[in-house]
Parts: sequence; C-alpha cells; structure tokens
Amino acid sequence: MRTARFHSYKVQTPVAQLKESTQDMIRLQRDYQLPDELFWEIFNARVLLNEPIDIDAFITDSKRSPAYA
Repeated sequence: MRTARFHSYKVQTPVAQLKESTQDMIRLQRDYQLPDELFWEIFNARVLLNEPIDIDAFITDSKRSPAYA
C-alpha cells in the first residue's frame, strides 16, 4: 500500500499576494520619484494583474527609455 506524500509548495493566498504587491508599491513610492504615468503602469501590472515584477529592474529600464524622460 502506498502512502501519500505531501510536498510543500510555495503557494501564496490571494491576501498574501495582495499584501506583497501593496508593499512593492509603497516601496516604489518611497524610494523613487516617478511620473504618474509610470507609477500607474507599474500599479496596473503589479497589483491589478498580479504580475511578478522586479521593481528595481523595471525602473532602471524605464530610465533608459526616452518615453519617460
């Protein structure tokens, strides 16, 4: 007879995901002075669409882009 083995996978609850994305947005607002358009673009992706975003890399890439200069 086989016994069931449970593997611990890192599964976040929706509340934990929302908390993490909100903390990212607070850090973003605290650490960077961004134009409103860029802040809301990141907000939409990170909070509303729940996409994992490396905030620091995103900011670095956007500073290179002339669209937000």
